[in-house]
Amino acid sequence: MATDSILRPGELKQILLREIQAADLAELDVREVGTVLEVKDGIARIYGLTSAMAGEMLEFTSSESGDKVVGQALNLEEDNIGAVIFGNYLELREGDEVRRTGRVLEVPVGPALVGRVVDALGRPVDGRGPIHTTNTRKVDIVAPGIIKRQPVKEPLQTGIKAIDSMIPIGRGQRELIIGDRAIGKTAIAIDTIINQKGEGVICVYVAIGQKNSTVAAVVERLKEHGAMEYTIVVVASASEPAPMQYIAPFSGCAMAEYFMYDEKKATLCIYDDLSKQAAAYRQLSLVLRRPPGREAYPGDVFYLHSRLLERAAKLSNEMGGG
Repeated sequence: MATDSILRPGELKQILLREIQAADLAELDVREVGTVLEVKDGIARIYGLTSAMAGEMLEFTSSESGDKVVGQALNLEEDNIGAVIFGNYLELREGDEVRRTGRVLEVPVGPALVGRVVDALGRPVDGRGPIHTTNTRKVDIVAPGIIKRQPVKEPLQTGIKAIDSMIPIGRGQRELIIGDRAIGKTAIAIDTIINQKGEGVICVYVAIGQKNSTVAAVVERLKEHGAMEYTIVVVASASEPAPMQYIAPFSGCAMAEYFMYDEKKATLCIYDDLSKQAAAYRQLSLVLRRPPGREAYPGDVFYLHSRLLERAAKLSNEMGGG
């Protein structure tokens, strides 16, 4: 029995073209999706995100809880991506979905953070409720060039006479506090923050790999002297994963740069301490299978710190002089 319902190839092509043209493609959410191959020690191996950029922010979705976890692509290899996870990586499983965001890692910035204690991603950890700000800044940016700077000529008083008289510190300068354990390196930094009261300087204190009790004591001392009124405390404690300790100094620097560039203010950013950040970066690099150097540190550990510290500057008058 013959029938006329059989479609010829030409007719089928015309129907498909007509349906495609009639579809509203603007409403479609098109994203590149990858799959988790393995997760361990704050690192995930991902298959499928062939167009991901180095340093791009990734979004993981836990198949168990449905929660979203943020990550960052660090290793771009031939058939997979090595990414660090900024959050609870224990919730992720093999086969979980990963999406590109098309953006590099950013943290919230602005006056709303002053007086607060936040983690390495700018989320409050002081129990005082959410932080309401619409401003964000990229965590890792290029340091200002020669033309954008001016000579270091304005002093920053620490309040310690021996330092201010013999080895004065200038605004825009980098200064290393080095010494043995428990001789008062942190005390010098805290005294310097307290001495900025009434000077119009915004301070950012970044605690890396320290005990929570130690950070709590620092915050309490700053409150006693009224220094939290102009200070942001960024915490990546010893109990947090290595990726959070690795990114914390860059996040603190971005928060300080908001006041430096946008508010044209002087800022004081203290990293306590970068040795623990280097150890966290060593751990990440070894899990990512990067070639180790002396004492198992990766070859770019010096660049890790130089690109962070070079972001400190006394800006030119054309840039606002921050």
